[in-house]
Amino acid sequence: RHSVGRPGPPPSLDLKPSAFDPKEKFWTKFPPEGSKITPPHQSCEFKWKDYCPKVFRSLRMLFKVDPADYMLSICGNDALRELSSPGKSGSFFYLTNDDRYMIKTMKKVETKVLLRMLNAYYNHVRAFECTLVTKYFGLHCVKLNGQKVVRFVIMGNLFCSEYMIHRRFDLKGSTFGRLTDKPESEIEATTTLKDLDLNFVFRLQKTWYQEFRRQVDRDCEFLEQERIMDYSLLVGLHFTEASTDQEQSPDDTRTPMGN
Repeated sequence: RHSVGRPGPPPSLDLKPSAFDPKEKFWTKFPPEGSKITPPHQSCEFKWKDYCPKVFRSLRMLFKVDPADYMLSICGNDALRELSSPGKSGSFFYLTNDDRYMIKTMKKVETKVLLRMLNAYYNHVRAFECTLVTKYFGLHCVKLNGQKVVRFVIMGNLFCSEYMIHRRFDLKGSTFGRLTDKPESEIEATTTLKDLDLNFVFRLQKTWYQEFRRQVDRDCEFLEQERIMDYSLLVGLHFTEASTDQEQSPDDTRTPMGN
């Protein structure tokens, strides 16, 4: 709340190069009794760091995120939900109660990489409104007295949709080790499937297909230029039941809708 609601000049999409400097970070001390700029709280004293706050403030404006709604999602009365297990990187993932945002803990080296490519990332998402690259909304760090520093990034959750996501895939364009080791009976809506599990054919209108391919090419070129190789395409499927004359027939088929 303090970070997002801090008074300052209105965000601008035209940022100076200094705003992207990795040294552009601010520590704030939060004593339990509060201070002139921080509210009192019931936790022990901690320090909070904002990385490149002007950039992320402008990104939130670019992505049309309302500051009040953003704070309510992340800092409201509802607790964050921790996902069942950390990823291969050892990072922990949390979801906001409304599913709109995902919070991922980051190692120091990952934080440095994101800060290094932040200027190019900002220019890319500003140039291509329909980019499929992950949306980043904030990069922060918290340190409790006598404990390790915890760095984390706030991202958009692709699978936040008005439609129920019945199947989700993480596609890397590879076949090596890209098969889920779960029997069909154990696959749930939250199971992340892989390339060799995908047994659907997607048909799009020609103009949609062409624009999708162009955007994927642009996004891949951006990631290659930033020397990022471990990326994938997330796909969520919602199945609609086909029906005739508003009545179900025994041979109804499931039609996938991609996200």
